[in-house]
Amino acid sequence: MNENMDHNRERKRQTERRKLREKKRQRDKKIRIGMFILIAVVIGLFSFGMSKNFMMSSVEEPILTGEAVSVTIPEGASTADIAAILKENKLIKNTFTFRLSSKLDGFDGTYQQGTYAIDTGLNQTQIMQLLQTGVVFDDVKFTIPEGYTTKQIAAKAEEIGVCTEEEFIEECNTGSFDFEFVKNLPDREFKLEGYLFPDTYYVKEETTAHDLIQAMLKRFEQMYTTEYQDAVAASGYTLDEMVTIASVIEKEIKVDEERPRAAGVIFNRLKEDMPLQVDATVLYAMGIVKEDITTVDLQVDSPYNTYKVTGLPIGPISNPGELSFKAALYPEENNYIYYVVEAKGQNNHIFCETYEEFLKAKENYKASGS
Repeated sequence: MNENMDHNRERKRQTERRKLREKKRQRDKKIRIGMFILIAVVIGLFSFGMSKNFMMSSVEEPILTGEAVSVTIPEGASTADIAAILKENKLIKNTFTFRLSSKLDGFDGTYQQGTYAIDTGLNQTQIMQLLQTGVVFDDVKFTIPEGYTTKQIAAKAEEIGVCTEEEFIEECNTGSFDFEFVKNLPDREFKLEGYLFPDTYYVKEETTAHDLIQAMLKRFEQMYTTEYQDAVAASGYTLDEMVTIASVIEKEIKVDEERPRAAGVIFNRLKEDMPLQVDATVLYAMGIVKEDITTVDLQVDSPYNTYKVTGLPIGPISNPGELSFKAALYPEENNYIYYVVEAKGQNNHIFCETYEEFLKAKENYKASGS
């Protein structure tokens, strides 16, 4: 009797031990699966980050195209909604990547509603930054051509009713703008000359001069990529000097292929401590536009007159586009010291290494108008 009872108790204990072992195995299995999933997620996120960094570093920085797509982000739109809108407008390729990058890079939940004009050359990160700003324009299309001066932009702003010309210039000179590249600019008549990036903007009724300038500076910031920042740092020149050189190229050169060559001429003259003798700087100093300058014009007393001052003018003489800025950063290596328009009514130039070649090219130019 007692033996049977002992036997039954032992069987019961063995059964309970088996159940406990089975529960432990199930629990350990769940833990292993959970750890596997966690490790897979971590590896996946790490791989995504690495591949993203690789793609961003290996792909050439985008060049703004000037072609903008108008995109409306409705009030209360989620990141998933915004990704769908951007993909529909062919501004991004993958909604999942946009959503994941938004989460990982801290953009998720920061996007602001409104109608944005998004340049088709912007990359995903730049679009994220733009949608954060709340600088939104619609209704009136406002296009600034490459090479426009602050005064010309101000006149156009008055023309479309944003503000008066004087108000625009005053805001450029005294307004507060939180961009690192304009914090230490020297005092000059048009303080932000060179940094009002030429592009197409969309202006609405309540847009102020400050709003418009803010948008232009934001576009300059987008154009001024890490690659360009590194190139400026390696050049031995300041950003303001590089923008000044780019502004000269923009006013002087109309043929894109000639921009790096003309940049080479400018740097050659700077190295030789020669006056730049650029006609466009004289015209800027005089505040006029004409085809040819006279010997009287060359005597204008101004820190912008590169016939009288050695080195660069005191600041930019226009607001250059990216091609001219890129030419300043990556000039052609050559031995040219001069360039002359080939013939009246044409835009291409003859580049010369000697003064004799220059004089001959100049005579040919003068004769072409007779």
